[in-house]
Amino acid sequence: MSGRIKRIFNYALYILFADALYGVVLYLVYSWLSGYSLIFAYLANLVLIIFALASDSITFKIYDTAMLSKDNAKEFRKSRFMRFQMEAFVSYKTALYLFYILILFFSQIINSYPTLINENLKNFVSANEYSILILIAVDLLARQFLKDRETSKEFKEKVEKYLAENPEE
Repeated sequence: MSGRIKRIFNYALYILFADALYGVVLYLVYSWLSGYSLIFAYLANLVLIIFALASDSITFKIYDTAMLSKDNAKEFRKSRFMRFQMEAFVSYKTALYLFYILILFFSQIINSYPTLINENLKNFVSANEYSILILIAVDLLARQFLKDRETSKEFKEKVEKYLAENPEE
């Protein structure tokens, strides 16, 4: 039971750290770009979402290939940090979803109590209120694209196999 609680605590710690890091970066980018135009801040949010989803996919590939070598496996056994990182690892996509759910939650609180926070933070939360829809759309688009690529690859392999088996046609 205590091992399970420890894992849940590690997951929560990892997600909160990832969300805090992402939130600070997003807030700084928003603060900088909103001085020029809100559309720039909105587009930067879209770019950050795409970058975060892409880095999540790349991270899984790196972990997958890196942990298969003997040197890294030995390092994994020795390093407490690496063990914590691997045991507490949660997809960055999961952290993004949680971040935007929290933004949506806080936006509802701010709508109920508008004087709760300062104006700049209120504008940041309001500007990112529906960013979870962008995240969902980009995530679904990426999944569909990968699925289409896989289907296309399978179809190509079937055609090549058929042509190899039936050269006269």
